[in-house]
Amino acid sequence: MMSTSFRQKAVDFLNSDKVEITNNPKSLKNKLLRRHKLVTVVTATYNAEKFIKKTMDSVIEQSIGFNNIEYIIVDDSSSDSTLEIIKEYASRYNNICVVSLKENTGSPGLPRNIGIELASSKYITFLDSDDWFDISGIESLYNILEESNDDYVVGKTIKVETEKQSVIGEFASIKERRNISPFDIPHFFYHMGPTARMVRLSLLKKFDIGFPEMKFAEDKLFFTDVFLHATSVSTTTKPIYYVNRMDDNPNSLTRVTNVLDKRRMDLKVVDYIKSKNLPLEKEKVVLNRIYEYDIVKTFDSMLFVNSNNKQEFIDILEKAIQTTKDLRYDFREEFKIPFYRSALDLFLQGRKEDFIKLFEWFKKDKNKKYVIQDGLPYFEIPFLQDDYHLIRIPMLAIARDSYVLNDEYYQTFEIYGDYIKNINSILIRDRQRFDNEIICDFQITGNLGKFQIKYQDLEKLKNSLFTVYIRYNDYQLMNIKRILKNHVIYNQRQFDFYTTQSNNLGLLIKSPK
Repeated sequence: MMSTSFRQKAVDFLNSDKVEITNNPKSLKNKLLRRHKLVTVVTATYNAEKFIKKTMDSVIEQSIGFNNIEYIIVDDSSSDSTLEIIKEYASRYNNICVVSLKENTGSPGLPRNIGIELASSKYITFLDSDDWFDISGIESLYNILEESNDDYVVGKTIKVETEKQSVIGEFASIKERRNISPFDIPHFFYHMGPTARMVRLSLLKKFDIGFPEMKFAEDKLFFTDVFLHATSVSTTTKPIYYVNRMDDNPNSLTRVTNVLDKRRMDLKVVDYIKSKNLPLEKEKVVLNRIYEYDIVKTFDSMLFVNSNNKQEFIDILEKAIQTTKDLRYDFREEFKIPFYRSALDLFLQGRKEDFIKLFEWFKKDKNKKYVIQDGLPYFEIPFLQDDYHLIRIPMLAIARDSYVLNDEYYQTFEIYGDYIKNINSILIRDRQRFDNEIICDFQITGNLGKFQIKYQDLEKLKNSLFTVYIRYNDYQLMNIKRILKNHVIYNQRQFDFYTTQSNNLGLLIKSPK
């Protein structure tokens, strides 16, 4: 059984000779001479020499004023020049506390817990050693907590890749919210990394909340405990935090950790959650995130489909199912995505080959057939002729005619599903930049929709490739399907009905090589 007190080891380390501390905020000198700080930033480092300067500079340059920040950096026995770099910064700024561990712990858990133990500000936030804050990030979060009196706030996290930028966990930062329960925000438990969030330090101290020593899922467990104890939370649309996923950062722990190792650690989180004996409805929310979003969703990937050892994935699913045997409810009933529920049902019926084939079809078949029955959309599964021949789709939109009138583009579409009344907007979004997008006017009558956008408005966008989405339920995005090509192999010949460059219907027939 996993320990429920994760911070005790941090206390023991701080009282031992296993650490060396520069600018200790708990020292008598600093208590007497240093003014109280508004926010504590904690960074765990290990062999981060390539990025640590950018990370630290982003804290020093914060609009809230670096003199209002307590910056605690815990180095996990780096073998490169990381420690020398951060000590040089600490020699210039006495509000940078450097904790040097004499032996590597192999996880960010203990270093972050040491940061929590040393922290003395009203609020605390975490920054990984290869990422950086938006220049106003800390001030934005601090002001919201001060105004709302909430225990926690989260803003926008931007993932920076070599060729593009995108928002992570957009449902958590899609709109401004104040004084709301985390259980009242859809999918709130699906974005559990340490990025772009700030917590009231007294909450962590009061309930002894800390990070377990795990290579992965430590933040998932930590923020689950935060949400379980937070009276109320806030969210903001403001950009707060940039995650470094560029090609020159291949050693990010998120990339290095094997996906199967991640899922094995998720099973430990399941055991921990079950041991807390939560109220039933809360337990459902917390565990479904793991069962559906982490475990089953892993099969919805090319990594699984192309794997030469699918049994390893299957073994983890079987272990996950074993953990559900003593639950007070049928965990399948909590699944939000009908496709995943159907796949799981096949697996539980012992139809493992159909389970595997279903995900292979879903990832590889580019010519999926959709069926509308009683106004609701379904996938037609070609190799299943029983109750699973048709599998529900929550929402489906299919493009129809388009035309231009008075320098304005019009697009009509059919739309089917459960949330037509919950459609918020038509969104044209850049595939490469998170902040290059535009919202269109739209009308929907029954199952027919139309949106329009003026070309003079489109001119405001930077040159790029864009995707057109329908946004519904505030945060969910749906593509508009445009069937430009129907590809079929019949009697060993290939038949492609397609749209020509002149926008005419064409047909290609050829024999495979």
